[in-house]
Amino acid sequence: MNNTSLYSGENGSLIKTPDVIPISLDYVGIVFVPLLFLLGLVGNLLTLRVMSSKVYRQLPVSKLLIALSLSDILVNLLLPFNMASLRELIGTDPRALSAGGCKLYFWAYRFSRLTASWMVVMICCERFVAVWAHIKARYINTTRNAYLVIGIVYGGFAVYVGYTCSWSDRIIDGVCIINSRQPGLEKRTRLFLAIGLALYSLIPSLILIVLTSLLIFKLVRLGRKKSRRVGPPSAPGTTLGVPGSTERTTGGKSVRTSRTNMMLLSVVFAFIILITPNAIAHLISFVKKKNIFEANDPASRFLRESSQLMEQLNHSINFVLYVISSKRFRDGIRAIFMPKKNINDLSSSVTMNNVSNVQGRQS
Repeated sequence: MNNTSLYSGENGSLIKTPDVIPISLDYVGIVFVPLLFLLGLVGNLLTLRVMSSKVYRQLPVSKLLIALSLSDILVNLLLPFNMASLRELIGTDPRALSAGGCKLYFWAYRFSRLTASWMVVMICCERFVAVWAHIKARYINTTRNAYLVIGIVYGGFAVYVGYTCSWSDRIIDGVCIINSRQPGLEKRTRLFLAIGLALYSLIPSLILIVLTSLLIFKLVRLGRKKSRRVGPPSAPGTTLGVPGSTERTTGGKSVRTSRTNMMLLSVVFAFIILITPNAIAHLISFVKKKNIFEANDPASRFLRESSQLMEQLNHSINFVLYVISSKRFRDGIRAIFMPKKNINDLSSSVTMNNVSNVQGRQS
C-alpha cells in the first residue's frame, strides 16, 4: 500500500503526510468490505425478488421495502470507492476520472444514503399507524400512499443533493473531494454539512427511537391483554413492515408479539449503533473544519475506516434481520429455490395471516 495519504487543508488544497494507520485495520477492510458487499448485494436482490412475488405485491409496505433494498444496493455499490484504503490499494481514485464523474458519484452516494435512512423511517411509521390506528390503517397504509411517500422522498432528496453537489464537490490533485472548502463558500459548506448530518442520522434516529418506544409499549400492552383471554389467540403478523406468519400462542402469551418486539429493537439498535460512528465522524469534520474522510492522523483515519465498515454493514444486514424474524419471509426465500414445494405453504400462510388481521380488528 502507499505510505502517504491525502486530506484537504484549510485552503482546499491537498496535504500529503506519512501513512501511520495500523496495517491491521487496512487488512480488516480488505477482508470485510468484499464480504459485506456480497451480503448486501445478494441479500437485497433476494429481498427484491421476494417482495415482488405475487403473494407480496398485494401488501403496500412491500413497496417501501423494495425502495429500501434499491437504496441499500446503490450504497453497497458506491461505498467501497469512498474508502481511502481501497483507493490506496488500487493506486488511483476512480471517482476522479472527470469533474462530472466526481459530482455524479457523490450525488448518487448522498442520494442513496439519505433515501435508505428515510425508507426505514417510513416503514416504522407504517407500523406505527397499523398498531396505534388499526381501524384507519386500511385507508392510510395503501399502495397509492406508499408510492406517494417514495416519490416525495426520492424526488426531494434528488433535488437537494443535486444542488449540494453542484458547488461542494471537486477534484483536487487527482482526488475527488466531498464538501471541499472553497474561498467564499466556507459558511455554506458548513451549513450543508450540518443539514446533511441531521437528515442522514440525527433526525431519523430520533424518530425511530420515539416511534419504536411507543410501538413496543403498545405491543406489550396488547400482549398482556391477550394473555388473559381464554384459548390460544393469534397475533397480527408483521414486524416493522416485514410480513410474518401468524403463529399460535403458548401459555396465553403471543409468540408473535415477542418476535415483533425483537424485530423492532434489532432494527432500531442496528441503525443507531451502526450509523452513529459515521455521524460522529461527520460531526468532527464540522467542528474541526477539516475533511476527516481524507485526513491521515491515526485517530481520524481509524474512525473513518471503522465507521465506513459499520455503515456498509448497516446497508447489508436488513436481509439477515428479515430472515431471522419472519417465517413468511423465509418461506418466500425457499419458494425462490424450491417453488413447487413451497408455493402452497406460502399462499396458505398469507391467507391465514390476512384472516387473523381481520379477526384482530373485529375483536
